[in-house]
Amino acid sequence: MGTWDIGPFDNDTAADFGGDLDEAAVEEREAVIRGVLKRAADPAYYLDTSEGVKSRS
Repeated sequence: MGTWDIGPFDNDTAADFGGDLDEAAVEEREAVIRGVLKRAADPAYYLDTSEGVKSRS
């Protein structure tokens, strides 16, 4: 479907991230969230699409 509303969590990527977070072991969740936040906060020049969407890698 893609995006279904204007909110920050109203899209498939955010829904997938929420599902991945739910499926991660409790002890792994902090690292998953920290990794995503670090990639979003540390772009070299600007926040591009690749940093603006979640990624576990």
